[in-house]
Amino acid sequence: MKSFVFIVATLLATSEATTAASADLTEIAGRMSAIDCYKADCTYEVLLASLSQPVTYTVSLESSAASADTLAPCHYIIRWSLPAAADTTSGFSAYFDGTHFRFRDKRLQEYHSEWSAQSFAPGGDTWRGVQCQAQFCELLPQFMAARFREMAADTSYIYTVKTVNDAVVIDGVRRFGGYDGAEYTYTLDAATLLPRRIELENNPGQIGEQSIAVTYSLQPAKPSGCTIDMATLTATESEAFEKYRESSFTLESLPGRMLPEIAAPTTTGERYMHVRGDGFAAPTVLVFLESSVGSTADVVRAVREAIAMLPMQVDVIWAFLDHRADDVEAVIERPMLGEHLLMHATGAARDCGVGTSTPAIVFVNADGKVSDFINGYNQDLLPLVIQKASLLKSL
Repeated sequence: MKSFVFIVATLLATSEATTAASADLTEIAGRMSAIDCYKADCTYEVLLASLSQPVTYTVSLESSAASADTLAPCHYIIRWSLPAAADTTSGFSAYFDGTHFRFRDKRLQEYHSEWSAQSFAPGGDTWRGVQCQAQFCELLPQFMAARFREMAADTSYIYTVKTVNDAVVIDGVRRFGGYDGAEYTYTLDAATLLPRRIELENNPGQIGEQSIAVTYSLQPAKPSGCTIDMATLTATESEAFEKYRESSFTLESLPGRMLPEIAAPTTTGERYMHVRGDGFAAPTVLVFLESSVGSTADVVRAVREAIAMLPMQVDVIWAFLDHRADDVEAVIERPMLGEHLLMHATGAARDCGVGTSTPAIVFVNADGKVSDFINGYNQDLLPLVIQKASLLKSL
């Protein structure tokens, strides 16, 4: 167990000494928070007084600075694993652009600030939000920078900042009422200020004493490819999203909101892409279908007849969940003018809250905002489509 010897008289001898230490730590925090692209692996060991062996996690970290983001100091993807006797437990957490995901034990949770702002700032405090309380996010340099700023401003933290060989070492305690509640040592690379090792002692000398040691692997100073967004996350964690996503996006919640991203291949081998927030050339009807559903041909017929009766241009996106072009083309051989024919549109169906329940029809204004929807098939589909499509707005 580490021991720390502090000469309090030296630390408090002059106000200038305290101010200098604070300035050093604040400068370090400023440089760390500006790290634009960060990737590293580390081991995270936890030793409790009641355990003879430490619990050891393997953690993969990736982050990018997000100075304009008001909810977190960076965007990140954190993946972790914990070996066990029978199996290995693993999971991940991610945050970007007001969206947070966390996955473990075959459960994927997701949060969106536009729908649940309280989750990201309980009582107005973003640091208590899900995006800042995710497991291991404190290991990222941008979050570490926020902790250093807190330490510099909080007199309960007593610390020294020194350079030892090629490392910067921040060493100290947190003291309340004359008692040390925590001991800490942060070791950073002197040239890059990237973290090398963290040692924490929580409740030292108490029954609930806990030791944490984090050892970082050698990291490149300027890694490449820090693209942290929905497309990257769903591509790298496809199994979690395809099998375990319980989307907070529901069909009923879409009206009044921007249409989620639509990305799917066409039957001719091209790729269709609509980015959330973008508009369309004309008001658009998005129709989710499956060739195996008995009503599919009737839905196609009703939508086409309805569009033909409208006094304005309305485009149609036929979004089939089928994976085979032959199955799709058995229903729609080729798209007509103003139509797009997509297959394997399961991701778009999931993000729109449709899932595998088809047919579903989404009516979208030209500015990309959802106006209305129809869930399921009924005999009055033709007049319903005419009614809802006629209310769509052009640019």
